[in-house]
Amino acid sequence: MYILGLTTLGDSAASLIKDGELVAAVEEERFSRVKHHAGFPYRAIQFCLDQAGIALKDVAHVGHYWKPWILRHKAMQAAKSAFISRDMFKARADRGIAQVSDSYLGMFKHPKRLREHFGPSDFKFHYLEHHQTHAASAFFVSPFDSAAILTWDGTGEDTTTLFCRGKGNKIEVLKRIKLPHSLGQFYSAVTNFIGFDMFAGDEWKVMGLAAYGQPKHVDFFREKVLTTNGSGSFKYNIKVIDHHLAKHYQFPDGIIKELGPPREPGTELSEHHWNIACSAQKALEETALYLVKHIKEMTGEENLCMAGGVAFNSVMNGRIFHETPFKNFYVQAAAGDAGCSLGAAMYVWHQKLNRPRKWVMNHAYWGPGFSNDECRTALDDAGLKYETLPDEVLLPKLAKMISEGAIIGWFNGRMELGPRALGARSFLADPRRADMREILNHKVKLREWFRPLAPSMLEEYGTEVFGVEHHDPFMITVIEVANEYKAKIPAVVHIDGTARPQMVNKEVNPRYWNLINEFKKITGIPMLLNTSFNVQEPIVCTPQDAINTFGNANFDALVLENNLVLREDTA
Repeated sequence: MYILGLTTLGDSAASLIKDGELVAAVEEERFSRVKHHAGFPYRAIQFCLDQAGIALKDVAHVGHYWKPWILRHKAMQAAKSAFISRDMFKARADRGIAQVSDSYLGMFKHPKRLREHFGPSDFKFHYLEHHQTHAASAFFVSPFDSAAILTWDGTGEDTTTLFCRGKGNKIEVLKRIKLPHSLGQFYSAVTNFIGFDMFAGDEWKVMGLAAYGQPKHVDFFREKVLTTNGSGSFKYNIKVIDHHLAKHYQFPDGIIKELGPPREPGTELSEHHWNIACSAQKALEETALYLVKHIKEMTGEENLCMAGGVAFNSVMNGRIFHETPFKNFYVQAAAGDAGCSLGAAMYVWHQKLNRPRKWVMNHAYWGPGFSNDECRTALDDAGLKYETLPDEVLLPKLAKMISEGAIIGWFNGRMELGPRALGARSFLADPRRADMREILNHKVKLREWFRPLAPSMLEEYGTEVFGVEHHDPFMITVIEVANEYKAKIPAVVHIDGTARPQMVNKEVNPRYWNLINEFKKITGIPMLLNTSFNVQEPIVCTPQDAINTFGNANFDALVLENNLVLREDTA
């Protein structure tokens, strides 16, 4: 039985499962080349159907990650905001009217859209609660038979944080926190206060910048903005800093009095801004730890699954890993809204249809892949000179080039699901070079100096490099690097001595593992620096995308499967 899962607002995506196992999953942005693509994922759906070799008529169920009729609570929150300020009410009302007319009502047309575009089908369409699809995207694909589940984001319908317990093929909702109390909206508001853009997904920048600051304002955030009350909940005080006003770079007097004026976008970042980022990050972490310890008390479980945009905060995840009573935790690669397409399909299969679990998500390679012939055709069409080499020649050659300072655009197998490059569409470089982060950020990626870079490493060396037993194939957790390694791999160690590793398993991605191993043979270092293969765009998807980026960016070699293009060989 085929089940299609859909995400149709920001980060729109499609996932297709067959008898409870994932066949294909991809974000629409990879085809449209528009970051965080919002809208119906026509091309993502077509890819999923093509990958399975089926038509829409073969799909029995479609799961959708939102219940568009749950509007009462949001309307009430908008009305209450009128008593705080006219600007706050207007920001909510304008946003609400646009969402209802353009987004929510449009969801009722999705079954018709599918049939009109992909042909007649007798599928059953399921509107599912957003946070429950987040929960399903984490627990139902995890290795755990039972677990506590915590989902947190900006908002879905009216819920911002959901506490659940998963056992077998069922998820039980235990508790929910609703608007306006939202960790995701708090962090997005701070993102814009520091002059970044929440609509561009710039929350990453706050997390990266936080490592350079001091938590001078954490008491302000914890006492006046994000407060916990001893009953396992938290409050977000929108009178001090409001998410909806922050979208328009408008901020109440309460935060300006305490922190001074907000940073104008595009102006220089000062130490003051580093400190604000650090303080907001610490406030988020402390609130998160409080909630995680509460769900531990609620459930008594040893395992924790997490999803939602807040679960991408890898520094927070590192503290959860180190400082909470859970023995194991799991966050899959597409923990944000794109992953709800997977969660929606899995929720229908297990929760609705009562089918048993049998599949674990241990890698993220569910997007398009291309043959050597397809890669060569693209290179020929672009007029590029290339060499086709077998792996036993190519991989040692690449490892030697990287060890001598080359930056490689690596295009290998099926594309990753989620925002992290995990060795399918990656820039690769030498982690030993202290200047490599600046070179990649400034000359190749064209992004801010403080943005961290991460290592892909042989799984077998995890304990040696980090001093703890840790398995993370999705690069989702920041943890402390062992002292003896910090000086050896400066390009991937953050200023606070941590790193965000991807553990590469030999059986899951043998070709990438072998490349890293060739680098280890030369250098003794069991890892490569890995960052996403893109320059101010979505991660590259097709050979043509990779070739376009090669033409527009300053890196040394392009590898499309077994085809090698060197910069000096361009026509």
